[in-house]
Amino acid sequence: MLTSDGYPTVEPALAATWLQATHDAGALWIADEVQGGHGRTGEAMWSFERLGLVPDVVTLGKPMGNGHPVGAVITRREIAQTFADETVFFSTFGGNPVSVAAALAVLDVIDDERVLERTRVAGAGLREAIAAAIAGHPAILEVRGVGLAIGIECRDRATASTLKEGLRQRGVLVGTSGRHGNVLKIRPPLAFTAAEVPVFTEALATTLAAISDRSL
Repeated sequence: MLTSDGYPTVEPALAATWLQATHDAGALWIADEVQGGHGRTGEAMWSFERLGLVPDVVTLGKPMGNGHPVGAVITRREIAQTFADETVFFSTFGGNPVSVAAALAVLDVIDDERVLERTRVAGAGLREAIAAAIAGHPAILEVRGVGLAIGIECRDRATASTLKEGLRQRGVLVGTSGRHGNVLKIRPPLAFTAAEVPVFTEALATTLAAISDRSL
C-alpha cells in the first residue's frame, strides 16, 4: 500500500518488476507495514501478501500495539547476522514484556473479531458510498484503494485542503498524500464497520455541497 504516494493502483506484475529491479541493483526490498499491515487491506494480514511478494525486511509499528508503543523488524537470519557482524545492533526498549503482551492481544482480537472479513465488507461499502456521494462532482477525479485504505483524488492541492478542513469541521479527520498533495487519505480505525459509513459520506457530501456553493 503506497499510502503516502496517493494510493496508486499497483498490480502484482508491476510489483514483481520492482522487486526484481531492486535485487538486480544489489538492494533489499523493505515492506513497510506500519500503515498497510495488520489486516487493513482486508485481503491479507500484510499488504505485501496481496501482491505475491516475499520482502527481505518487514517493518511493523503503530497498529501493532493499538496505541501502546511497540514496533518490530522482521528479516532473514543472514541479513540480521550482517548487522551483527558489521555494527552494534541493539534496541533500547527491545523485548519489553508489556509491549509484547499488547502486541499479542492485538493479534488475538484480529482473529477473534474476524477483522479481515469486517474490513473487506466495510471497505467495499465505504468505497461504494463515496462513489455515490461524489458522482459527477468536478472537484473529484477518482476514488481508489482496498479495504480500509482509500484515496480520493481531487483536482488539485487547494481542493483537497479545502475538503480536508471541511470534513474536520464536521467531525471527520483525514489526511492528504500524493506527489501533489491532492489525494485525501482515508484510513478509519479497523473497528470501523458498515454502520459508520454514513458518518463519513454525509460529511463528505455536505462539504462538497459547500464547495459548490462557493463556486470553488
